[in-house]
Amino acid sequence: MKTKLTLVLLIAFSFLTNAQSNDKCAEDIQYLVQFSKSKDYNDAYPYLQNMRKTCPSYHKAIYIYGEFILKDKIDNAQIVADKEAFVKDLVVLYGEHDKYYPGNGAGNSVKKALLLLDHKMGTKDEVYGYLDTAFKTEPESFTSARALYTYFELFVDDYEAEKKGIELQQVFDKYDEITEKLELEEKGLSDELDVLLNKIEAQEELSDKETRLKERNEYNLEQFSTVKSSMDAKIVLLSTCEKLIPFYQKTFEEKKTDVLWLKRAAERLESKDCDSDPLFTKISEQLHKLNPTAESAYLLGVAAQRAKNTTKALEYFNQSAQLFTDATKKAKVYYKIATMYGTGNKTQARTYAKKALAAKPSFGQAYMLIAQLYASSANDCGKTPFEKRAVYWLCAQYANKAAAVDPALKATASRQAASYNASAPSKTDIFNEGKAGQTISFNCWIGESITVPNLGR
Repeated sequence: MKTKLTLVLLIAFSFLTNAQSNDKCAEDIQYLVQFSKSKDYNDAYPYLQNMRKTCPSYHKAIYIYGEFILKDKIDNAQIVADKEAFVKDLVVLYGEHDKYYPGNGAGNSVKKALLLLDHKMGTKDEVYGYLDTAFKTEPESFTSARALYTYFELFVDDYEAEKKGIELQQVFDKYDEITEKLELEEKGLSDELDVLLNKIEAQEELSDKETRLKERNEYNLEQFSTVKSSMDAKIVLLSTCEKLIPFYQKTFEEKKTDVLWLKRAAERLESKDCDSDPLFTKISEQLHKLNPTAESAYLLGVAAQRAKNTTKALEYFNQSAQLFTDATKKAKVYYKIATMYGTGNKTQARTYAKKALAAKPSFGQAYMLIAQLYASSANDCGKTPFEKRAVYWLCAQYANKAAAVDPALKATASRQAASYNASAPSKTDIFNEGKAGQTISFNCWIGESITVPNLGR
């Protein structure tokens, strides 16, 4: 009886303690959220620390608001040791968030790495470890352009320092993996941007939320473009034709049934202008034999182009463009076809440039190409010197469209538009000709028209 009574008392005491603890947690979370929302982070801090100790799994708000609280502590710490202590504690908080709320999608491993980088704390191996974990286990939340570049940079640094037994093929694999991730993120951003650009083209007004989304996506696309350029600069000395060709020749027999290896090898040889070597054709043909796809058709097109078999190259490129379902890749192939026609067949070049834009409205390079084609026809379109120079206004319009839709081209396209406008008739010319506000039609192959600017503009 004594044993049973003791057990009942223990259960009752435990129940009462848990109830009191839950009441305290419920009270603490209210104060934590209330003080955090009003940005009274010093007042919120004790409640955060108490909940982390006594009921760390009570509510996810502990970690959502805890991040803001500790960041405020870091920003306002006056003593270096205090700042470092808060940085370390925030790293711990990120880990606790993942422990008690796994799969939260907050990207805490990336946050740990960037926090240590920002405050020049932790070793390179520690930072790389967090980034590597994030890339392999939570890639959907690894969206930081800076983190992606740092991840690649640290890996290449280890290779060059002959650390961790990293081989050249692993560097190429890491480059490909990160590039594929960058392209995936770019696709998501540019697809969203295309929807907004179509609304603008249809003269529909964007909401404030859509305007902010457009600006954010344009900024992020510019950042990803910078990262890709920086990665290329980092790897350029490791991937010259002199190094790539013997490297792939040595490995071909071993890897000739590995579709992913063949694809990446062919794409790297093509991107580094090593596609004139017979090895490129050999790899591309083997890839198309094993797995005929839009990508393999494109690579065979490149090989045919290098062999100066333009007809065959155009056949493969058209086949590739039709097979691609990805709008960006489809646009790139149509643009390549457009450049092949170039000034030799301006009508066809424009047709394929417009096909690229139909596939992807934010593909600014196609607008730039059309502007260049029109500029090369200035002397052939128009009856008078004034009309011939008026073509440049049309060129400027297309260059400005490129600047508007493609963040990566904005600076270049804007400069080009200014150059075209400088070649167009001046205000004095407009006044002397009496053409202000009139429409000039270009009845040559261009088949478009331009309205002469009014003198006040």
